[in-house]
Amino acid sequence: MALKREIGLWQGTALNIIDMVGIGPFVTLPLILAAMGGGRAIGAWILGAVLAIADGLVTAELSAELPRAGGSYAFLREAYGPARWGRLVSFLFLFQIIFSAPLSMASGAIGFSRYLHFVFPEIPDRWEAPVASLLCVAVTLLLMRRIGAIGKFSVVLWIGVLATLGIVIGLGLPHLKLAAFRFWEAPVISAPGIAPPAGVLGGLGLALILSVYDYLGYYNVCYLAEEIVEPTKTIPRVIVISILSVAVLYILMNACIVSVLPMAQAMGSKSTVADFVEVLAGRPVARLVTGLILWTAFASVFSLTLGYSRILFAAARDGNFFPAFARLHPTEGYPVVALLALGGAASVFSFLDLKAVVSAIVSIRAVIPFIAQVAAALVLRKTRPDLARPFRMWLYPLPAFVALLLWGFVFLSPEKGFKATGLAVLGAGVVAYLVMARRKAEWPFTAPA
Repeated sequence: MALKREIGLWQGTALNIIDMVGIGPFVTLPLILAAMGGGRAIGAWILGAVLAIADGLVTAELSAELPRAGGSYAFLREAYGPARWGRLVSFLFLFQIIFSAPLSMASGAIGFSRYLHFVFPEIPDRWEAPVASLLCVAVTLLLMRRIGAIGKFSVVLWIGVLATLGIVIGLGLPHLKLAAFRFWEAPVISAPGIAPPAGVLGGLGLALILSVYDYLGYYNVCYLAEEIVEPTKTIPRVIVISILSVAVLYILMNACIVSVLPMAQAMGSKSTVADFVEVLAGRPVARLVTGLILWTAFASVFSLTLGYSRILFAAARDGNFFPAFARLHPTEGYPVVALLALGGAASVFSFLDLKAVVSAIVSIRAVIPFIAQVAAALVLRKTRPDLARPFRMWLYPLPAFVALLLWGFVFLSPEKGFKATGLAVLGAGVVAYLVMARRKAEWPFTAPA
């Protein structure tokens, strides 16, 4: 049984945007403000958008020339050679997915649980993790149906996401100060209980890590390539539309909030957006908007689980992951084992601290797939000039070099423990691959066929 092509341009855009605009910007906003010492945080949002756009153009080219389920897994395997280094690099991508995918899903669920406390303050704090865990289970059960029904549901979720940002920005626009966009002139402020940024690069490093996390998801549509109508045209359009739309919304929302809330309050609050709405429209409206934020968080977990399940399915189908993950439901055609495995792991990771979860996600993924994938696009241009490229990255090779530079800065950030986490997962993945290759008598322990 094969996957079904039932996702068009608007459904794909809806899935991408609800993946990008999850709970991230609502829970990381005060952390970014604190890292940058106040209004200079807009610079981190802009730099994060530059990175997303540059890397998105690279991803769009790869998705157009290799429109296969699994996205980055297929790109890395083909670019580095499916018989040699491509086997190792694509395996490392799958290995980090085992950690980063459930962590990403858990981050949205944890944020959902935190904002739920604003609406229902009577819920004890000790229920934060169990509620997040139950949300992961519920999303998994909802995704166990055919892709056509999911595509239609994604549009409904998308409307809720846009309504959330639209209300927040709409309330703030009449109070927007143009000075908010001159972020380089903003004074450095230290709120009570929050340490000032440790130098320019220290503050920017942490802020960029957090803002990059908020933009992640622009590549989600690539994972569904074999379920997309006209993928060589649709996927690049979805990526570009999604990134540009979300970048504008993020920067506007941040500018509105720093124009209204006292900086110390914005930096120290656990529900900055709800506080912002309450100042402008009162608590009843703030609770309504918080309900929409919960909708947005749910939509993000929904989209993440959908996309990552297709990666594991594609790898297993190709014989490079556990065979059980290639199993499709006999009538509905969804990867049942992959969905259950991801949902179960995410429900466990929901008991971790949110800041640790966010840092782990970005540190694990900085090298594999992002840096390796940008290099893959450059490699394919040289080694496979015969490949059809319906979409070519604009201003080639500038986007690739910008993405490499910024991803390198993120990975080398002075944030404590950041590089160690990424390198530990990378090292463990190499060991796991060598053990598997030795057992199966595959490269590098035998000559490739």
